[in-house]
Amino acid sequence: MTNYTTKNKNPLAVSDGFRMVFHRAPNTSYFCQNFVMPSVTVNEVTVNRPITNVYVPGDKLEAEALNITMLVAENMENYIEIYNWLDRSVTTNNTEDKYDDVTVYILSSKNNANVKVTFHNAFPTSLGSINFNVQDADINYAQVDVTFRFDYFTLTSYGDSTTAAP
Repeated sequence: MTNYTTKNKNPLAVSDGFRMVFHRAPNTSYFCQNFVMPSVTVNEVTVNRPITNVYVPGDKLEAEALNITMLVAENMENYIEIYNWLDRSVTTNNTEDKYDDVTVYILSSKNNANVKVTFHNAFPTSLGSINFNVQDADINYAQVDVTFRFDYFTLTSYGDSTTAAP
């Protein structure tokens, strides 16, 4: 029997924060409020047996899309960055203009980078709507949802939580 020793017994607090880096959309990085870590599944293969079917792991990992929520800057520069990226993805033949690696640093309770998640060859597929309403009595700040697809993602654990996020 293997004896497992857990080095860090602190549970992940999703409110501790994250830092998201878009090289192609730096203003979007600053205004990110929320992101949803995509779920991952592996397809299964059914093997027929005389009495019952059995299942074995398939050959592909499948991940959901990356969804973020961002505040919209007053001059809409981050909204425009994503809009222009979407536009380039359908109007240019240059593949370098269509894709970008998106990096998320998951922060520890001490605000240090704990885990780095890199979404490889990401591109936006959806930019949410903004509802302008002059009848609202309270000040409401515009937020939009943005959806990205990517080829795959990698995870790098820093383990000791002493690495500063960029």
